[in-house]
Amino acid sequence: MKKIFNNILLLLFASVIVLSCKEDEKVVVAFSLSAEELAFGEDGGTELVEVTSNSKWQATTDATWLKVSPSSGLESGVCEIAVDSSVVADYRNAEIMFMADGMQSVKIIKVVQAGYAKGLYIENSDQEVLVENAAAQDDRYFVLKVTSNVKFTVNVEADDNWLRYSDKMPDFDYGDRPRNFEQKFAWDVNVSESERVAKITFNPEEGEPVVINVRQKSAPKITDDRAGDSLAILAIYDSMNGMLAWNSSENMMYWDGVELWQATDKEVKDNPELLGRLKSVLFRLFETKETLPYQVKYLKTAQSITFTGNANTFIKSIRLGDDITELAQYGNLKKLTISSYGLVTLPDNFKDLGTTLEYLDLGSNNFEYNSLDCLTPENFPNLKVLKLSKLNRYDTTKDLSNIGDKDSIGFRWYTGFGKDFSLPSNTNKDFFLRLLKWENLQELSLSLNLLEGNLPTDQELLDAGLKAYTEDDFNKELVSTDAEKNFIDTISTAKSYLLGAPKVWPKMRFLSLNLSFLTGEIPDWILYHPYLDFWNPFSMIFQQEIGAKNSKGENAGFTNEPTNLSNYTSIGKEKSYYEMYPMRRPNYTDEDGSESGEN
Repeated sequence: MKKIFNNILLLLFASVIVLSCKEDEKVVVAFSLSAEELAFGEDGGTELVEVTSNSKWQATTDATWLKVSPSSGLESGVCEIAVDSSVVADYRNAEIMFMADGMQSVKIIKVVQAGYAKGLYIENSDQEVLVENAAAQDDRYFVLKVTSNVKFTVNVEADDNWLRYSDKMPDFDYGDRPRNFEQKFAWDVNVSESERVAKITFNPEEGEPVVINVRQKSAPKITDDRAGDSLAILAIYDSMNGMLAWNSSENMMYWDGVELWQATDKEVKDNPELLGRLKSVLFRLFETKETLPYQVKYLKTAQSITFTGNANTFIKSIRLGDDITELAQYGNLKKLTISSYGLVTLPDNFKDLGTTLEYLDLGSNNFEYNSLDCLTPENFPNLKVLKLSKLNRYDTTKDLSNIGDKDSIGFRWYTGFGKDFSLPSNTNKDFFLRLLKWENLQELSLSLNLLEGNLPTDQELLDAGLKAYTEDDFNKELVSTDAEKNFIDTISTAKSYLLGAPKVWPKMRFLSLNLSFLTGEIPDWILYHPYLDFWNPFSMIFQQEIGAKNSKGENAGFTNEPTNLSNYTSIGKEKSYYEMYPMRRPNYTDEDGSESGEN
């Protein structure tokens, strides 16, 4: 009985196995996609595709410009198809292949993307660009936002080139895909009281040109009155990025550094229209890379104008414009200072100012070797004070022997005297001698300069054409004032030397030649100059740059400096300065030992 039961169980088990195999043979793979084709624009983008599956699947493509995520799965899900922006002008195509386990065929999604049309687009090209008449130099520009996938040229039509294309062609390194970028245009200050216009044309290699119209505002009208004076002053300082400020709501007479003509001024008595107008102005502490602002030409009544204290002058090379020279026509400007500014040249018509100027300070600038040629006694017959100290860029220049032609260190000059000087071609060799012939100067500052060579001897000056002292210089009948007669009394004791000696700077009451690169001997015309004791010579004349070397490698300094003005025996002279000019000898007081004397 048991055997029969076991056989029945065995038959039942076999039946179950057979039925299970038949069920497996009936399982069908289900796989489908929600899309067979996808289209994208030139900018690319994403699309979602639904995957319906009851088995494991995978998606692949050869196209590098699209991505499927996720690229595989175990059952149904959603795939994101991401397409990059196009880099070509034409359409491009790709296929995405989906394969599922147990499925013999491949499902394919075709992808097509449009290309970019060739051309150029400028934002707001239908609108006129409006710019101010003036601004700080670094703010004098505007930009146009451009979208393009083609190379192009830019043409600017503007009178006097007041508007310029100051950018460069972008690098189209993305094929035909358009690029967004900015193009910069620089503009100049409009000094006219009229508006001006310009036209910018973008010419693409493919597509239509794009034209941009530009209009610049006119300059504000500066009237010839006190209100115009204040407006000009404020505009000048603002254009130079002034670090201080005047209160425009305050009366101009209270502005620091500004002086107005008063009724008590003798010039006002002759020219009553000057009353209340600008007499002098000081502009200091500013930062500019440009010449004086054009509004300086409106300071018509100014007797004194000072610009000093530009930032970082040692790196600047500013060419002075000619607006300042327009003031010559009004005959009022007598004192002009443009120091510590960074100038390298003067305008050709700077000499026009010589008709009225009595005081000129151009110190602490970076002038080039021939840039001061206009400074002559013929061009500036009324000039009494000339300050030309520190015409160099760097305080650290100590050795001229290793500085060549191409080194821009400032105004390098030579006295014209002294042997065996091998000088760079950018050395000025004439200017110093011209200064020596300037008889009317009363004050001359030449300290801290790149000046080398020997001072000329008396005979060398006479040979160079300088006048000599004559009997007329000692004749009181030829002078009219008490000061002139007293001066003759003073120099008469030195007649034995002066008669026939070169008449160098006969009116010079202040002179500085110190801290330069001079060498050789101190000549007699200095040792016995009528005004030597006025010059503080041991500090302001004899002392040259310590530890400095000239272009020959020689140490700067004189070889015959006296110990004092009372004794010249140490330098081989029979008479001292005070023996030659006893009226110049100081009188010592009994109380404190301080010196005093007739000057």
